[in-house]
Amino acid sequence: MVNARLLAIGRQAVAEVAVSVEKGDPIVRCQLLASEFYEALRRELRQSCQTDATRRTLISAAQRCDRVAIASISPPRMLEELRGVIGVLQSRSPPVPMLRVIQGGLSRV
Repeated sequence: MVNARLLAIGRQAVAEVAVSVEKGDPIVRCQLLASEFYEALRRELRQSCQTDATRRTLISAAQRCDRVAIASISPPRMLEELRGVIGVLQSRSPPVPMLRVIQGGLSRV
């Protein structure tokens, strides 16, 4: 189970970012507001006392947070991703590992 304090920090970050998005603040401001949550998530991930299921949940949430940090993301999209991170943390079932296709040119052998 994910730490309740981490969830509270995340919910607070979502609320602050939502206000910032409504005001039309730039993405850098929104990312700054979310940074405390991201750091708390990283600290929680570094602790070694979690179960495997909790660890997988934290890793999945951290990977989603990495998408929030992209400079080219729009503030509304960032808010959507941040809400998704909270959804991952609140989920009762551990996330299923997801494979991603790396797009690029064809390899020549």
